[in-house]
Amino acid sequence: MLLGIVLLGACSRPQAPELSQGTLLPSAKPLLEFELIDHQGRPFTPGNLQGRWSFAFFGYTHCPDVCPTSLSMLAQMQRKLEKDAALNTLPQLLFFSVDPQRDTPQLLAEFVPYFHSSVIGVTGDQQQILKLTRQLGILYAKAEGSGSEDYLVDHSAAIILFDPDGKLHALFGVPHDPTLIANDFMAIKHYYEELQ
Repeated sequence: MLLGIVLLGACSRPQAPELSQGTLLPSAKPLLEFELIDHQGRPFTPGNLQGRWSFAFFGYTHCPDVCPTSLSMLAQMQRKLEKDAALNTLPQLLFFSVDPQRDTPQLLAEFVPYFHSSVIGVTGDQQQILKLTRQLGILYAKAEGSGSEDYLVDHSAAIILFDPDGKLHALFGVPHDPTLIANDFMAIKHYYEELQ
């Protein structure tokens, strides 16, 4: 009898979605505290990830290729989601700078709206950025041979998806496709809601 109840419970659990671009974590990972600031100079902490889905990309404003391409792709994805009548709340789009030496809130305020009006730029103290990136497995470092002001930063190109509990829920590796990521997001969101 007990075995039947256990099997019934296992069968009633929704099946994880098959994703085209994303990797769903077996269990969502909570974040430790960090204190950054957004492009309007307001505090940005784990609390800013609560209550809605959030896509995050880590890069820098002087990036010659990967960052503009990835932000443009996220903007395309957001425009696709804007057309979905079944979606009550759009996800946040976050751009975390890994170059706080140059990426001030003022510079981010000029940079992020170019891609989409909803993108939030985030920067802050190097130690606080490290506190966040280490938790997420995001790597970055100033490129070898770079000058003191005119330099490149090597960084991870993954897109991170946080769930409405503010936990790391999924990752999207390159190449990024806006349609596939939008479809994966809706599948992840539906699965998350089924589990609640």
